[in-house]
Amino acid sequence: MLAFEVALLTGRYVATAVDDRGRAEWPPHPARLFSALVAAHFEALDRSEAERAALEWLERQGPPEITAPEAAAREVVTVFVPVNDTSVVGSLDDEALLVREARAELDAAREKGGKALAAAEKKLAKAEARFEDAVRKALARVPAGKEGKDGPARAASLLPERRTRQPRTFPSSAPAELGPAPSAIVFAWPSADPTPEQRATLDALAARVTRLGHSSSLVSVRVRDDRPEATWIPDDVGRGRAGDEAVLRVVGPGQLEALCAAFELQADAPGRVMPASFQRYVRPRAAGEAGAPAPRLGDGWIVLRRVAGPRLPSIRGVDVARTVRKAMMAAYGPGAPEILSGHRASGGPSERPHLAYVPLPFVGSEHADGAILGVALILPRDATREERLAVYRALDAWERQRREDDEERPRLPVHLGRAGELVLERLEEHALQSTLRPATWCAEAVSWASATPVALDRNPGDLGARDPRREAAAYAEAEETVATACERIGLPRPARVTVTPAAPLAGAEKARHFPPFQAGSPPLQRVLVHARLTFDAPVRGPILLGAGRYFGMGLFRPLREHG
Repeated sequence: MLAFEVALLTGRYVATAVDDRGRAEWPPHPARLFSALVAAHFEALDRSEAERAALEWLERQGPPEITAPEAAAREVVTVFVPVNDTSVVGSLDDEALLVREARAELDAAREKGGKALAAAEKKLAKAEARFEDAVRKALARVPAGKEGKDGPARAASLLPERRTRQPRTFPSSAPAELGPAPSAIVFAWPSADPTPEQRATLDALAARVTRLGHSSSLVSVRVRDDRPEATWIPDDVGRGRAGDEAVLRVVGPGQLEALCAAFELQADAPGRVMPASFQRYVRPRAAGEAGAPAPRLGDGWIVLRRVAGPRLPSIRGVDVARTVRKAMMAAYGPGAPEILSGHRASGGPSERPHLAYVPLPFVGSEHADGAILGVALILPRDATREERLAVYRALDAWERQRREDDEERPRLPVHLGRAGELVLERLEEHALQSTLRPATWCAEAVSWASATPVALDRNPGDLGARDPRREAAAYAEAEETVATACERIGLPRPARVTVTPAAPLAGAEKARHFPPFQAGSPPLQRVLVHARLTFDAPVRGPILLGAGRYFGMGLFRPLREHG
């Protein structure tokens, strides 16, 4: 076991979220700790080979478990910071770049020798002379009367009261205090087995780390011999509680080399980006804690995200789903199995759960517009190994048909007639857009609201009847049909169902805006309604109800306690 304890000496952690410059990062990402250790290694005057070897060992240990107290994000205040002057003393970046390039060419030419080496030496001499001349001109005193029309104004801009200022924010989190000692975060690798020498080397390296995140986020880091109970765990092993999740940056083999390469490329450039992989973390489930009821469709999704093409509204979702299904079956070839087609060999509809093709609309947030951001391929929880392999085989065949050269993730076109061509790409890393994360739709919750309307299994009657009694009877029948649909997919009966013609989520389309939907044999046009569900206890998603559930109709999103 290996664990690092990070004590926040100022009682706060200052770091910006990777996907939102106005939001604080919490919990601290494991990749930040690794980068801080690497920085401490390179700041040493005499760099230790043992430290480098220990860092290369650490990057191979996988994502750690994290113990972090609850934290409150502090109010973000915009401050205005004076910018460094670039107007009076000109920039020398172009000349410096030419010198670096010339030196690189000289290093490459040393093995060749002869004329190539002589030419490289001559080029370097010219570049250095040009750089020295630019420095001399930049530092030369301007004779009186030669300042130019805007010279005095530019010089005056150097005065503190006249310097231009740039808006900056410093998002931070204030962890709950656990006692008189500073708040601490622990990163632990339970299965790691370092040698005594590796442990001692990493402990000495950790002692030289002074900050994590922003330079004002002062810390003290040490290796500890025990580990407290984790509050965040990697979601690879299925021990987590669905719904409470975070996507953190972690490291893997080659991270040290990637950091060195990024530094060489971006040392003089603003906006440096830390190389890392993304890993989903969840809250661990307590021992003996019973899992919430779950539907027959699972939460191990294959997500195809939109990368090009029209930004389609959710009312086109069934068209998208049917076209993706058609492409998957065509890629598989003759004899597509029931898991892909939803039909038995005899041609009749499948009597057991099969693959659902579910467009994912952007709903439920302040700026949501209902646009389809991707398509989820959702397998049943009890799908056999052969069924899963059939789905993977079809997707792989579709990708191979579209792959160009050595393209790692080929783009998959979805032809939609006059609407144009939607282009999808398989999402392998954890999505930054919450709409594309399975946890957004599969979280445990008591209350749920429809993102797309339910295609009712039975006709409830006239929901728009002028007679109040007929209208009430139709709504009661629709609510009963929705409740029965919940039981049909393996969930308990809801305590309350509220059917509504209006969309309950921001960005969702009204039911009457969707085109007619037919299902069954013979095909019958289904009544479309939105609904809210309330259960007696939390249930898990994904909740897809009604006759169109395998094409993304009747998709529900969990509602947090605040509504």
